Amino acid sequence: MKVQKMKKMKRTMVAGLVAFMMLAESVTAFAAEPHDAGCGCGEEHGAVILYDEQFVDEDGNITPVSGISEHVICLGHRIVEGYFQTHVKDGKGGCTVKTYHSTQCVYCYTIWIGDLCSVTQYVKCSHDNIK
Repeated sequence: MKVQKMKKMKRTMVAGLVAFMMLAESVTAFAAEPHDAGCGCGEEHGAVILYDEQFVDEDGNITPVSGISEHVICLGHRIVEGYFQTHVKDGKGGCTVKTYHSTQCVYCYTIWIGDLCSVTQYVKCSHDNIK
């Protein structure tokens, strides 16, 4: 009897710890400060498109978003501000690039997408270097 109670208590403790870690990870997202809406992020951050989904930090470093694992646990986020960009071809030779204010953790690469900053439509897609 006592062994079964111990096993049940261990399972409950592990489940509680996992739930606490998931809650703690989501709370840190609220620590990010709001962005300045009038930054004029259109051309200065939309000039280089290397991936269909990418994060561009304040220093201009570009990180592909498609290769990021969704199941990473991060015990302490280190947040950098930047922009999340999507590149979508329209099937007629053109494309649309949407840029969002966002933040990213440099440890687990989690991205928190904020407000839409700009939408740029190209009649002819010149982003041939997309990986």
